[in-house]
Amino acid sequence: MKRSGIVAAFYVAFLANSLLSLFFGSSGVTATASNRTRTELLLKNVDNLDERQLQLVAKLEMLRSDPESVIIEARALGFYRHDEKVMHIQNLETPRSMLETGRALYMKSAEPERHNSHKTIAIMAGLLVLFLSLTSRNLRNAHSAK
Repeated sequence: MKRSGIVAAFYVAFLANSLLSLFFGSSGVTATASNRTRTELLLKNVDNLDERQLQLVAKLEMLRSDPESVIIEARALGFYRHDEKVMHIQNLETPRSMLETGRALYMKSAEPERHNSHKTIAIMAGLLVLFLSLTSRNLRNAHSAK
């Protein structure tokens, strides 16, 4: 077996590893696109949190300055005065203001790939080239011997 077959196998393995790392590696094209999308989502989330903070500060100031707003907020929380009559209506859906802001913080964090499948593919490609070079050399030797 000549040295050129082994060199070609290593070259193909290196080239396959490089190309696959470029696209699928931890700093490859797909990881970069995923990180860019996550960054945009987190920036939108920060903007929503800033807006929500302004709303809550305005509501706090209103509660500090207006006693009527305290009564309205207490009723919304289910607190009533002793002299008030309360009527509960069943099967009535009330709109709930769930906080949509902050939900990006509960997303799965971006973790680096633990298994580099591109390296396995590169090794397999190198072994395939080595196998093909050996079999083609054997076929040429057998053909030339006849």
